[in-house]
Amino acid sequence: SPTLSFLDSPNQRILLQLPLQFRFGVTGLMSNILFMVVYNMALEEIPQVPPSYIYAVVYFFFIPASHLMVSLFVFGWPPRYFSSLMSNFPIGLTALALGGLLTAYLDQVGFNVYVASYIRDFFTFTYMPPLDARKAPHDEEGEFYSSLLVLMVTSLWTYILSVYVNSRSPAKSHKKEL
Repeated sequence: SPTLSFLDSPNQRILLQLPLQFRFGVTGLMSNILFMVVYNMALEEIPQVPPSYIYAVVYFFFIPASHLMVSLFVFGWPPRYFSSLMSNFPIGLTALALGGLLTAYLDQVGFNVYVASYIRDFFTFTYMPPLDARKAPHDEEGEFYSSLLVLMVTSLWTYILSVYVNSRSPAKSHKKEL
């Protein structure tokens, strides 16, 4: 286990008793909820900007915030925080690129309209309002379903790479440097 200076007090050592996957999942959920709130607020505030651009900007600012949360609650505070942030930054940048491209693609193919129509047509027990007859189906606003899919894909991507980068044993990372 790495040096966990933040988790040295007896009350905070409880976190270490929880499995890594659980800590990562809860921290990721909190981070993703915060991200989705900020992202959707930005979508509403600046509707003239494409969703993929808004996604990229918001995600870029969430890279250090997310790393801070993961350092505090999942892997422990690293001895050299800035070095740790910089070694994790490429993970965030690749997730940003993946999420931006996927958001743009899903927006282009009308993924939200497709999913909403599918739910409206095949799950009659839902209380989704009928389509506005004055609008074409592709004119419906929203990024909810696209956001969920992008969130799942980028979360899985980030989880796999973060565990690999942050769980390295010192011997393994020393061999890599040679």
